Amino acid sequence: MNNILKDNIILPAWNIVKDNTSLKKYYLFPWLLSIIFLTFLLVYQSIYTYVEIFWKKEEALILILNFFHSEYIVSIIIGAVIFLIIYFITLPMFEWWLIHYIDHKNNDKDITSSEAFWMWIYKFFPIFEYNNLFSEFKFISIINWFLFSIRFIWVKYIDVLIIVFTIILLISIIINILFVYSKYLIVLENEKIFTAVWKSTKIAILNIRNTSKLYLLMFILNVRVILNFLIFLTFPIIISATIIYITSQVFLIVTLTILTLLFILAIYILWYLTAVLDVFKTAIWYYAYKKWIEKVKKIEDNL
Repeated sequence: MNNILKDNIILPAWNIVKDNTSLKKYYLFPWLLSIIFLTFLLVYQSIYTYVEIFWKKEEALILILNFFHSEYIVSIIIGAVIFLIIYFITLPMFEWWLIHYIDHKNNDKDITSSEAFWMWIYKFFPIFEYNNLFSEFKFISIINWFLFSIRFIWVKYIDVLIIVFTIILLISIIINILFVYSKYLIVLENEKIFTAVWKSTKIAILNIRNTSKLYLLMFILNVRVILNFLIFLTFPIIISATIIYITSQVFLIVTLTILTLLFILAIYILWYLTAVLDVFKTAIWYYAYKKWIEKVKKIEDNL
């Protein structure tokens, strides 16, 4: 990583994280929504893929029918719909707020995190629209579609499927690199979505080497998604196995208590790690945007 990236982008971004500890508490709610949504999606796809591959359809069908005939089905469906509405609205709100807050701090404007927090209510829609248009190019979306496709194309064609989705993944990486500055143009310059995408592509191409390096760094930092998935998948399995196989009442209570405490500790660590990394990532792209847009303007002025 060269000194330009370190001194002008990475260190200032880390200072935002270090000097604004209150940012993490605002991230708790959107993080919970995000982790619940992504974990449910991955666990569902993994289980369904397992059912298809190992011919467990009959057992799965019985479980599904029992679920739909339960007395809680209406409440669960209503709760799921409400959750999805809150999820799809809250995340773009938070993204807008965070970018705006970092910009105010960078320009030494007098704004508190709570003031920036409430300003998002009437300004989030362009980010909401952008996320809906380009969400399918995210890594997690491609994994989701890959697992979904296995169920219908079947395992014997998995080699072809892997090739196809590898190509799609490479295309999505290119698109994500080119469009990475779009949200900052939407929030900070009030650009329309496709104008922002076009300008972001120009900024990224003119600074392709450094933008690619930063994207690789961000991709590595996204290892937290795997940690989230593993924790939310393994803990319920371990607890269920404990209830089934431990017969001693006292030992069962002690074991479940320890497992619950470990789960709560893991959730706290994940929340803190995710909050730090997401603020850090947003700040990195903010400072990269500010740095490279100056360069682009100078090039345009000299033409």
